[in-house]
Amino acid sequence: MSGGPGKDGIPSIDRPRFVPVNKAGFLDDDDPVFSLEYRGEVRAYPQLVLVRHEIVNGTVAGEPLAVTYCPLTGTVIGLSAPSGVQGLTFGTTGRTVNSNLLMYDRQTGSEWPQLLATAVSGPLKGTKLDTVPLVWTTWKQWRTAHPDTEVMSIDTGALRSYGSDPYGSYPGRSGYYVKGGPLFPVLATSDRFDDKHVVVGGGRLAIDKDLVRANRIVRTDVGGTQVEARWDEKLGTALVLQRDGDRWVPADFLDSMWFAWYFFYPNSQVRT
Repeated sequence: MSGGPGKDGIPSIDRPRFVPVNKAGFLDDDDPVFSLEYRGEVRAYPQLVLVRHEIVNGTVAGEPLAVTYCPLTGTVIGLSAPSGVQGLTFGTTGRTVNSNLLMYDRQTGSEWPQLLATAVSGPLKGTKLDTVPLVWTTWKQWRTAHPDTEVMSIDTGALRSYGSDPYGSYPGRSGYYVKGGPLFPVLATSDRFDDKHVVVGGGRLAIDKDLVRANRIVRTDVGGTQVEARWDEKLGTALVLQRDGDRWVPADFLDSMWFAWYFFYPNSQVRT
């Protein structure tokens, strides 16, 4: 259904600029950032910028990667075209699917719910995008852990009021992010958690993020694969790993508001 603005009414960032830590005076210590470690690149994407654009089309280590954020569902995901599909860049349709950002790709016009990462219409219908996890943390925590990081600049070429959030605030947790239900109707709901409760998930599994915070390590098994969520004290967030032989390797996961996770993955295992 319509989210208000029309197609590309929320403009993507197509030429992101990055600056070093000493040039990031526009960020306060407790501002949320979406952090990325991928193919030797270390970056931070400020929530205060993404909330005004939702999609950043760029490259990481020379490969196309779109960083996408839906404030209505609290989900941030790195997305790229799978092998055999031309490189894709994305824009906003101005519509939502169960309150989640509905994107379109500019190459084929196919439409993609961000949280599903799978085309639901157009020539690429049924195609699943490759995903890269980003981690929620604060600017102070990220730059302390990674002083060599680059951070996306507010020099985007767009006239936007960066620093004012139309939905509320994550520092201090207020507004839409903590109170009430989804902004738009959803087709299926579950009262297992409050709508805005945060889970960390990976397709077939969702883990209560508060459980990880309280216990520091939460273990489970998914289809014969050992999975472990660990609370990272330095970053103040949950990281999810999976067993690969005798090693623990990063799993594909993301933070999500419960109502959105339940709609897209109603049959997933839930660890509480």
